[in-house]
Amino acid sequence: MTDITNRDLQNTEINKVDGEKGKMEALDLGHAEEHPTAPENFREASYIVLFVAAVFVVNALESGSYRTPWPVAIVTLLIGLGLFGYSWHLQSRSKTKK
Repeated sequence: MTDITNRDLQNTEINKVDGEKGKMEALDLGHAEEHPTAPENFREASYIVLFVAAVFVVNALESGSYRTPWPVAIVTLLIGLGLFGYSWHLQSRSKTKK
């Protein structure tokens, strides 16, 4: 008897999910073509990380490397440059598709 109950519950859950999926597809207004990770988002994040890296570098220069060590400043700078390069790559890739 428990097998029948479990099967019924599982089937209703699947039907419920399918029904919600149909409702979500009906509500979709064509935003599926947009990439959720737009190049602009990565560009903005890279600007923030590069600003923090600049603060770390200036702090390491002024303090004699006892507050912010050089490896932290360099790694932060590399992360910021990597984000900037990736946003540039995404932007060029989206231009070639259009």
